Amino acid sequence: MLSLAHLTFMHAGPLELISLAEAGGFDAVGLRLIDPAPEGRFFPIVTDAGLRREVKASLQTSGLTLLDVEAVWLWPQTQPQLLRPVLETGAELGARNLLVAGNDPDRNRMTDRLAECCSMAREYGMGVGFEFIPYTALNSLLYASSILKDAGQDNAGLLVDALHLNRSGGDASDLAAIDPGLVAYGHLCDAPAASPGEDGLRTEAREARLYPGDGGLSLSAFLSALPPGRPVALEAPSRAYGDNDLEKARRAGAACRALLASVTRS
Repeated sequence: MLSLAHLTFMHAGPLELISLAEAGGFDAVGLRLIDPAPEGRFFPIVTDAGLRREVKASLQTSGLTLLDVEAVWLWPQTQPQLLRPVLETGAELGARNLLVAGNDPDRNRMTDRLAECCSMAREYGMGVGFEFIPYTALNSLLYASSILKDAGQDNAGLLVDALHLNRSGGDASDLAAIDPGLVAYGHLCDAPAASPGEDGLRTEAREARLYPGDGGLSLSAFLSALPPGRPVALEAPSRAYGDNDLEKARRAGAACRALLASVTRS
């Protein structure tokens, strides 16, 4: 399954994102329902029943599925019980996963709140993709793996982003060494081989990624290290490809499919 993550076209509303995913030949989308900032404001789709009906109808018409809803960040002040409207919306739209990232320096609290999110997601028939990001408190594959193990939730797995894996000092061999049962899905993008340095990581991740084949990351090795059958989502926000979102979606989708085909053949 090839999905289009919302961050790739973060300015697009949910209906526009679905249209872009369809034009790009993607199989699924991810939708942002809550702002990842500490305040965690809901996006309009959570509070607007009419918009939810339109989105559900658009998904059905297009044949796309909803890989995940995002982005729940575990800050020190996060209260998982307040996230129920996100889960209700995700379940109504048929989401498979809730994306959760960690930015709490208290390891035990982050572990407990991850477990609470997983328990709530299970009520709605959803899994949890737990994502590490190198410029946050949850900054590496190994750290995220250890917290996931301690949380002990069978509906949770790691969401491994190719850029974040590289910029945290990891590589495909580290991913291949992880218990396959701990890996839920992957995020795909390209980037220059050289890191922008610690101060530039956030900016690069949010607006300077590249489409597969346009950078220097070892994406074939990354995909080969993902356990078989795991979905991948393109998360590649970029200012490098102009302002025509439709053309960008088509170019991105073609680049992803070419990469996936090359890995399948090899």
